[in-house]
Amino acid sequence: MTPERGFTLIEVVVAITILGISSTALFGLFGTSANNLRKIEDLHRYQLAAEEVMNRVLLLPSLPGSGRAGGRLDQVDANWTLLVEPWIPSSLAARPATAIVRVEVEVFWEGRSGRRRVWLETVRSAGISYDNADFGRSIDNVFP
Repeated sequence: MTPERGFTLIEVVVAITILGISSTALFGLFGTSANNLRKIEDLHRYQLAAEEVMNRVLLLPSLPGSGRAGGRLDQVDANWTLLVEPWIPSSLAARPATAIVRVEVEVFWEGRSGRRRVWLETVRSAGISYDNADFGRSIDNVFP
């Protein structure tokens, strides 16, 4: 008599159970990775939007000595705020023609877990404008 080859029913059930548990764990990891990748892509998109606003400000020929502006970024469904304040000298009481100013840009949006934000800051030497021009409109007009 020849010995029979093959697997018993218990061996097949155990193998299928191990395969099912491991594939469930792997698919769970793939789902988590895809979710994290989407979050990173969203954050990168908002960071690029903040850099665009910052570049608009840095391209202006003159800046107010201090000022605030804000607006909406429809392409990424977010809002932005901008703060410009004197850095050196710390006071513009002497009305210098140029100064180093601190420029702060914040882009914020509503995420799944509440309000999220990207914040950028730089310093720049700039000509100082003392008139009361509309700062927000000047930023919008940098790029046609």
